[in-house]
Amino acid sequence: MPVVELRVDRSLLCPSFDGYKLSFDPVPVLRQDCDPLGDPLKLEPHHSQYSLLHVELFARHNLLCADPWMRHTSYYMNRRHELVQCVYDAQVGRPRGQQRVVLSLDMRDHGDGYEHWPGDYNYSLCFLSERFLLICDGMTTLHLVDTGDRSRSSTDLWQRVTRTPVDQASGNRGFVLYDARLDIVQERKQISILAGHVARRETGPEGNRTHVYYMDLTWSRWTQASAGGEWSYSICQKLETTGSMLYCAFEPRAESLIIASNRDVQTPEERVAAETAAAANPPPPSAAAQLQNGGSPANFSWTQTDEEVVVRFPLPQNFNRQEFHIRCSSETVQVKHLERELLTGTLFGRVDNDLTTWNFEGETELQLTLIKQEALRWPRLMREENPSMPDENEEWEGDRQPPADPALPIPNLEDPIEECDLGLADEDIKMVRFNLSAGEITHTIFLGPTPPLFAATLRPGYPAAFATRHGVDAAVWLQMYQPSRPDEWTVRHEGQLHAFGYVQASKEQRKFTACCPDLEFVTICESHRHVLIYRPRHDTAGGLRKRNGPPVLVGKQSLVTLDEDVGEILGLTTASNLITILTEHALLHLQV
Repeated sequence: MPVVELRVDRSLLCPSFDGYKLSFDPVPVLRQDCDPLGDPLKLEPHHSQYSLLHVELFARHNLLCADPWMRHTSYYMNRRHELVQCVYDAQVGRPRGQQRVVLSLDMRDHGDGYEHWPGDYNYSLCFLSERFLLICDGMTTLHLVDTGDRSRSSTDLWQRVTRTPVDQASGNRGFVLYDARLDIVQERKQISILAGHVARRETGPEGNRTHVYYMDLTWSRWTQASAGGEWSYSICQKLETTGSMLYCAFEPRAESLIIASNRDVQTPEERVAAETAAAANPPPPSAAAQLQNGGSPANFSWTQTDEEVVVRFPLPQNFNRQEFHIRCSSETVQVKHLERELLTGTLFGRVDNDLTTWNFEGETELQLTLIKQEALRWPRLMREENPSMPDENEEWEGDRQPPADPALPIPNLEDPIEECDLGLADEDIKMVRFNLSAGEITHTIFLGPTPPLFAATLRPGYPAAFATRHGVDAAVWLQMYQPSRPDEWTVRHEGQLHAFGYVQASKEQRKFTACCPDLEFVTICESHRHVLIYRPRHDTAGGLRKRNGPPVLVGKQSLVTLDEDVGEILGLTTASNLITILTEHALLHLQV
């Protein structure tokens, strides 16, 4: 499988960038209050939707949708299930008139004959072209809408062309629209759609079954007939992943799908085959870490703090507590079960024997707690070095050796390593290209432990760009599609947001992150009140230079604090010199 490398365009880098300077210049905020009966519709998860995938799906959902062909126009669904249009006139610098309802969906007209239930997802929108809009109602149905010519002012309502269930055979309720695009294939309109549903399945061997949540992805298509213009709907492919959906976009012509996740993306057939193979060849029973003392293996694991050591022993079935014999001194320890020695030897350091305790944790574990005399970390549990001795909090089987210590970063005093630079040690983010005709993953990009920072539509009709951490910067990438060579796939370095990778990593309360199409600014919204705006290309620092170097560049940072009565921030869109924010009770236009 080809591995695609992210090749940085060095002409986009700026070594002389020296950070952001806080600006006290006011940012004008224009406010439009929402109709009290038509506040934005925001659905909350049901108490049974407690998985991480549910939390991400509801919390990260952007309820404000921008029109890629008219960036100063945004849309949202209100509580009356009406699609509301919000137009900002860039020439006069203010909103154009009042918010206008362009489409009304009957609350009971969703294909299943019922209105929203607790646990249904929020509406999701995707503009396909200058005339078509796709709506997923968050329940079971997709709606294709003819918007007419949106570039002209009109009071006409939009018309629904057709609708269909996302996947009626699955019986799932609750879908979110991840991406959709319109292509002309063999002189016929073709709409490719990817919708997701958080599903649950049982896994594991018989007698020890557990359940796991996963994202069930449905890749489907609407195709318009040449004669009569009727639309036919079909499901092309099912995919699934247990990880987070970090990026998702079709490539042009929608023959392939690009997905970034922290877990493997696979088809249901691949998952079933893997489970069948695992059941046919079960791993040997875990024996925990083994220590040889007189030929008797012992099963245990251990952890430590600066003050204490905790040793855990798995308990056999139908055990009797009187069968265990424990003897401890300040330097030695002996644990026996019947005639079998589980742990015997001299400890690495001295312990306070008067404070040594042991107890049974239910019917599964014996826990031995040793209090150190000196607050020091022990490199190993026992004084004698034994290759079969388990490392701290690790369990090894048979002859398997522990992995080597990871290589430390090369120190650089001018660019010190901080905690946010190291990413998530347990994560391995991959971006994969799944080709429909091949039925498999054809290309992979390894992103390391740091997920994509955000995704943004830079040009109408093009796949969304994605940003990754590059040093302290954020590098923006765009898919490269070559019709003459469809088997090849690469990405192009589209732009660089200087020092924003470092900035974004420090904002723990961020909810939405977005950049304008020309990359002139990037913004971070928290869930309440605070909006941060960063302009990477702003000032030359008054002609300041580094010794024998180019002029120093300084970016501009602005902090906007919204009125407290606007409520929670629900959505965000950007355009040239404009940020539009949707809150619980108002629509705000920030002139940047």
